[in-house]
Amino acid sequence: MQAIRQTITVPATRELHIKLPDDAATHEEAEVIVLFKSASPAQAGRLAEMREAMSDELFIADLTETMEDFRHADHDEKVA
Repeated sequence: MQAIRQTITVPATRELHIKLPDDAATHEEAEVIVLFKSASPAQAGRLAEMREAMSDELFIADLTETMEDFRHADHDEKVA
């Protein structure tokens, strides 16, 4: 028996297509097990807020300003 493990992101269609290796014999039995983690309501809420932040002009302006503030500091000292 051969085991193949793949980690994927669940697509919006929630459909998965399985491509078996070339050495898989036709008409041979294969066992498919799908394991997934359900997001907790709190985690789903945080993800929704992060998605909103990506288009929030004030957040983007603050982030850009912070990146600019640290732009020179990143090049000042090398960490050993």
